[in-house]
Amino acid sequence: MSPDVPQGPRYPSYPGEQQPGGAGPTHGTPWSPPAQPDVRAGVQPGAPAFPGQADRSVPEEPAGWWIRVLASFVDGLIVLALSIVPIVGGFVLLFVDADYDEVTDEFTNTNPWGLVVVGLGFVLYLGFDLWNRGLRVGYRGQSLGKQLVGVHVVGRDGATVGALEGFFRWLVAGLLQWTFIGLLVDLLWPLWDERKQTVHDKAINTYPVRR
Repeated sequence: MSPDVPQGPRYPSYPGEQQPGGAGPTHGTPWSPPAQPDVRAGVQPGAPAFPGQADRSVPEEPAGWWIRVLASFVDGLIVLALSIVPIVGGFVLLFVDADYDEVTDEFTNTNPWGLVVVGLGFVLYLGFDLWNRGLRVGYRGQSLGKQLVGVHVVGRDGATVGALEGFFRWLVAGLLQWTFIGLLVDLLWPLWDERKQTVHDKAINTYPVRR
């Protein structure tokens, strides 16, 4: 009689499980691991799989050209109303007691404080315009004019772009407006642009939308 050989613990088998000795599954469907989501670095769910395949869609419905012109017109009226008083008042103060010399065609005895007031008026103009159409658009998505007509400026993800990006957007727009051609091109560009962006929108990758 052969000696007894110790046997290891026995475990129950399950349907579809391969048995020792090469026996295949007796019945049922072989088990397979569940599919795992794409966890590659830099790939977000729903994002393009390869670099250079960025989503080219506009976040929301683009704001119409006329409604944006109206918003810019309102913003211009607001900043003009705030700054015109010190600018005009400064020029009046500058020349109110001045003498005009017909021989030299020059003014004399002008009040230098008038120039100070005029300068303050221009500082007020630039400062308010920077806050309203630059910083406020960046952190809130709207200038006062855009808020009145229901236009928001957002990034590709549909969120506001931040005060710094708003500043650069305002700066690019201001530089374009130094020349008539630049102003005209920037103003009319949304009429033929697929995404309805101005040139300064394209420079910062912003989108004016209706909300």
